[in-house]
Amino acid sequence: MVLLVVGLAGFGIGVGGGLTTQDVARVGDQKITADQYGRAVDQQIRRISAQIDRNLTMSEARQYGIDRLALIQLVNDAALDGEAERIGLSVGDDAVRDELRQIPAFQGSDGFDRAAYLYSLERIGMNAGEFEEDIRRELARGLLATSAASAAAMPAAATDVILEYVGEMRSFGWITLDESMLDTSIPEPDEAALAAFHDAHAETYTRPETQKITYAIASPERIAANIEVPEDELRAAYDSGKARFTTPERRLLDRIGFRTNADAAEAKSRIDAGTATFDEIAEERGLSAADTDQGLVEASALPADAREAVFGPAEPGIVGPVPSPLGPSLYRINAILAAQVTPFEDARETLRQERAQAEAQRQIHDDLTHIEDLIAGGATLEEIADETVMQLDKMDYTEISTDPVATDPAFGKALQDAREGEETDLVELADGSYLSLRVDAVEPPAVIPLDEIRDQIAADWRSAELTAALGQKASALQDEIAGGRSLSDIATELGTELHDAGPMARSDTLAETPPRLVADIFAADADGTVVVDDVNRVILAQLTEIAPPDPTDERLANLRTSVSAQFAQQAHDDLRELYTTALRDEAGVRLNQSVIDSTLDRFQ
Repeated sequence: MVLLVVGLAGFGIGVGGGLTTQDVARVGDQKITADQYGRAVDQQIRRISAQIDRNLTMSEARQYGIDRLALIQLVNDAALDGEAERIGLSVGDDAVRDELRQIPAFQGSDGFDRAAYLYSLERIGMNAGEFEEDIRRELARGLLATSAASAAAMPAAATDVILEYVGEMRSFGWITLDESMLDTSIPEPDEAALAAFHDAHAETYTRPETQKITYAIASPERIAANIEVPEDELRAAYDSGKARFTTPERRLLDRIGFRTNADAAEAKSRIDAGTATFDEIAEERGLSAADTDQGLVEASALPADAREAVFGPAEPGIVGPVPSPLGPSLYRINAILAAQVTPFEDARETLRQERAQAEAQRQIHDDLTHIEDLIAGGATLEEIADETVMQLDKMDYTEISTDPVATDPAFGKALQDAREGEETDLVELADGSYLSLRVDAVEPPAVIPLDEIRDQIAADWRSAELTAALGQKASALQDEIAGGRSLSDIATELGTELHDAGPMARSDTLAETPPRLVADIFAADADGTVVVDDVNRVILAQLTEIAPPDPTDERLANLRTSVSAQFAQQAHDDLRELYTTALRDEAGVRLNQSVIDSTLDRFQ
């Protein structure tokens, strides 16, 4: 979407003016043919379809402006092509050939595959001459645009300012103020205080618009919960699928392959004699641990001869030479994991759920046509639930509802299309359920009465009073610190711990403190103090040291390189855009809307 927004930047255009019936547009003397435009639109649609993992229709592509994005790209390319021709800029055949050989689609097992090259071009309706000329133009455009932006560089002073900001480190001390440190405790609120607090924060205690919904749902999970599966059926399912509940023996293996049996036998003799280890043999052959590691292997994964040799020993060790698809091998058995069988008692619930779910889905499938007929005939949800497997339920729906049914996109779409008092069409939810709903009433936003949330109001009132009282105390302590008293003395007097933090960077966080504490410290003046509210407590902190960036810090050196590179790339992109726009405006753009429309119509 970002690419689309950028691509949809407008450009000045004219209409007509010497365009042929095969030209979509002209930029100066450069023409853009209908075939070029069609290929460009097709490529954009294919690219975006791959990103969203579904085929994009032409109507969707035009709705999102993909056709215009393709046209803009062609117009910009044509403007650069015209300037390259004007100044005589081009590239030679060697450069074109080298570029062709870098394209993955044209690669075979032995490098460039001419047959694959010609086949790929045939699929997009181009011949080799046209494609290679496009590459020549693309390379020339790249040279032209790069030269126009080549002077972009990050000013050293700008880099220094950024690094000084990012690399600055600060240290500070902090203490926690809580209710135990107040001169007087927070009293319990009376009725008048609760009512006043409720009225003052009415927005906080306003219930959002609520839709009273009745719905009928055919849910495999709900139906399955009431289905009894006979014990003999579960036992039969276990016996027929016992392989599911059996994990065969597995062995943790390493393998070294050799060219000949003699080489493998000689290596095994050295290992048996203690003159070399398995790992040393692997290292001699240039193999890493990752190269030899075979992971956990079942017997069925090995050829018959290797299976007997590797799974025959009762203890870990080294066996071989063993024939394998990759040649004679030595296998090291590192560990043996015995076969495991899940007993029927442990598998019973899994089998019951599976059988019940399958039966539930069968019942839903058998009833589906009848359900749709009832809805089409105007039956109520209550009548549908009486006659089918659907179950009736109710919901008070708001924009913050978290019920799994309410958060399903299909439910949301049905609710959006619903008319009050009418049953909706049947929709399928993500979990395979089918649902129809009815909006019985819509209650507008309303302040929740005090009596319904009295305990919450009391807790909120007390928290607000405590925060205010602690804030006043912290403010008084700030004045004492400004007058010369130390934070250490204050901590001792209050009987609380003085914590030291830092040096810290702006991006650091401090555990067990509000996230904004570090940000406030970096906004403070030297020796300044900050107060940060937290849940039923307040943090009082004092800045103790400001350290400039460390010139030997490797992290900052890497950051300097990264910042400079990012700036250069951004400046390069901006200069290229400005340069292309200037060339385009100077050349002039003429569009043939009828050819554009007819080209797009071919995609319908």
